[in-house]
Amino acid sequence: MATQLSLNFDVPGAQSDATLLRDPAFEQNKQDAIHRWVPWIAGFSAGFVGDALQHYLPDPGRRDIHVLDPFAGVGTTLVESLRRGYNVTGIELNPFAALAARVKCSAFTRDPGKLLSAIVSFERQARERTDPIDKAFERGDDVFQCTPAPKSRPPAAFRSRTPFFSPAVEQKVLHCLDLINEVADPHIRELMSLALGSILVQVSNYSYEPSLGSRAAAGKTNVLNADVVSLLSARLYMMYHDVIVYRDEMMQWTPLPSSRVIEGDARLMLQTVEEDSIDIVITSPPYLNNYHYVRNTRPHLFWLNFVSKPSDLKRLERSNFGKYWQTVRGAEPSKLQFNFPYLKQIIDEIAVKNPQKHVYGGKGWANYAIEYFNDCYTLCQNFYRTLRKGALAIIVLGNSIIQGVNVPTDLLFGHIGELCHLKLDEIHILRKKRVGNSIINSSIRNGGSYEISLYEAAVILRKD
Repeated sequence: MATQLSLNFDVPGAQSDATLLRDPAFEQNKQDAIHRWVPWIAGFSAGFVGDALQHYLPDPGRRDIHVLDPFAGVGTTLVESLRRGYNVTGIELNPFAALAARVKCSAFTRDPGKLLSAIVSFERQARERTDPIDKAFERGDDVFQCTPAPKSRPPAAFRSRTPFFSPAVEQKVLHCLDLINEVADPHIRELMSLALGSILVQVSNYSYEPSLGSRAAAGKTNVLNADVVSLLSARLYMMYHDVIVYRDEMMQWTPLPSSRVIEGDARLMLQTVEEDSIDIVITSPPYLNNYHYVRNTRPHLFWLNFVSKPSDLKRLERSNFGKYWQTVRGAEPSKLQFNFPYLKQIIDEIAVKNPQKHVYGGKGWANYAIEYFNDCYTLCQNFYRTLRKGALAIIVLGNSIIQGVNVPTDLLFGHIGELCHLKLDEIHILRKKRVGNSIINSSIRNGGSYEISLYEAAVILRKD
């Protein structure tokens, strides 16, 4: 049943049968092989991707199907599509997430014997280098005096209000980095780097609540020491066992499906994805909620040497889909690149809120919303260009509340798709009451009642 755009923009009444598309939240992946390697708050669940492929592909038995995810994250859509024998392309701006997607997509091609040998060697050498640190810590000695000292150094430009690692933990992480850098095989080296990145926050003085913040601010004690080697080795052995399962699954496909992960923003679709080549898009762009994906991976980006200075982060922020409120709040007023009177009405309503707060009031937030929906328009143009005739794009979005104004992003995106010559087939409500939206100006954050509900929805667009 198609969902018609209505001027009151109520939550759509389209089919919301939970048996059709499962909850897309990444939480479901934490016990699943391959997907459990890297926690990712903005990721899909494997079950949701599987449901979408099964229900929406016109001929799921075809082997020449090409799946696209222009916001690939850590690669859930890509991996689940590969497992079904489909060719995949992913685009991901965040270098750490792109590493995860790339490693996971190619992991089934790794030689398990070589991987196991590298893990055993790593664990043995890491123990030899870090045991003196534990002994010094127990005696109360200066862990920086332990020999041999690590060759790696903490990233010079990385700053945090609370020391990110306690001294003993920092020395252990540096020794692990040394050993990873010494691995000759670049594919195994990348896999080990991903494993280290997956435990960085766990052994640090920070945590996700859900955004990255100090443990002290969350009422937790700092991590004075941690068994970094055991945690990292356990993650590596888990990855090794998952690779064996993954290889067995993939051997049913001859020839093997192809995969590529492109690091950069979604606008690279214009240069890297052929016209009329995609059978289905399954993706979730950043929501209009100012969740700062770049800042929440700052430790990974600096410690794994993806960035070396703050300007590298600024480049990522400027390239992010929709940018961030912080990057556009003080800029000259932005303008919508397309004609959509009802969206303009919503933005105008936001713009006049709380003028006494200047850029922190409605004016700054209106700029953010305009930049976001301009990027939505560009994205839909790219979908029209790259999708085959009759192919679908499934886009998961959540509505937002900005300065107390409801912004039904799913309905707005659906209409923007129609402006780009796509057909809005339907909208499915997937999950009600998301909380923790960083730009809510309401009592929801404090558990109070409010007349606007938060939800996530799947917008289904078709190229006729």
